[in-house]
Amino acid sequence: MTVSDNMETLVYAQPVVSVVIPTFNRAHLLPKAIASVLAQTISNFELVIVDDGSTDNTVEVVNEFSDIRIKFLPLGKNYGGNYARNQGIKATNAELVAFLDSDDEWLPRKLELQLARLEDSNHPQATVVYCQYCEHQELTDSQIIVEASYEGNVFDQLLKGWCPALSTFMIKHSSILEVGGFDETLPSFQDYDLFLRLAEAGNHFVAVSNTLVKKSAHKSHQVSGNWNAKIRGFEVFQNRWGTAMKSRLGFWAYRKWVSNHLSFVRFKELQKAVDAQEMLKAWQQLLAISYFLPWSGKSMVKGLVFLLLGRNTYRVISRSLKHSH
Repeated sequence: MTVSDNMETLVYAQPVVSVVIPTFNRAHLLPKAIASVLAQTISNFELVIVDDGSTDNTVEVVNEFSDIRIKFLPLGKNYGGNYARNQGIKATNAELVAFLDSDDEWLPRKLELQLARLEDSNHPQATVVYCQYCEHQELTDSQIIVEASYEGNVFDQLLKGWCPALSTFMIKHSSILEVGGFDETLPSFQDYDLFLRLAEAGNHFVAVSNTLVKKSAHKSHQVSGNWNAKIRGFEVFQNRWGTAMKSRLGFWAYRKWVSNHLSFVRFKELQKAVDAQEMLKAWQQLLAISYFLPWSGKSMVKGLVFLLLGRNTYRVISRSLKHSH
């Protein structure tokens, strides 16, 4: 071993941050995610890639990266994102864990600025840091910036429906373990549930206002595109957190939260039905959206435009309205 090899080993022996990327059949997207981690301006991290039973060429893609900081953890079969993330957490060695979905990308200073924010925080209980991000909206083919809005005790903000993207988060390893990690019984809302449990346990959140993550929105293998899983997950989630929402925020705030989520799911089902030319099913979804009025008014208008004018016209109108503001 050369002197330089020995120095490299020392640098990477005790990582400050462990990065966890779960992946399932995303070999075509994974290289960008991995490259965005390796391009970080800090070097003392480890990258744990958890292959959740992929049947594509994920193994070959990972093997193309020779960086010694990469750990590859193949699970052998598909268990689901929650299980994969928990296995990744167990395989980490650093005090902090950062999560990256395999279809998202980080900008180079993501880890650097988040570490600095935690160190400079005036919140002694700060164990969670997140950041602003850019999200691609598939339906309108546009980009939106999602700001980092809240700090400190964010439990009530989360109960009201605020939920940033998981790829923006870095969390203290011990804090994740104390709340039990990701709930493997939830088919959806896993990230939201984890954030609520962290906040309920007294963990404070701090934010970086820089845009440090590019979040993708597409159809392939995303739980967010599996609307039956969304409904099942929502029912479990609602049973778990509904009482807290009603007691802390009031019944009507709770009703608004339920209506916003379910009308969104129904609109996505309407969109899918129109694309499949199942018009009766699409109109049934619009009727279901009307049940949540007045809070579902925006989804009602979007649904009518989509039904009557189609995806392309909806996209043009949405872009025009956005540029007019």
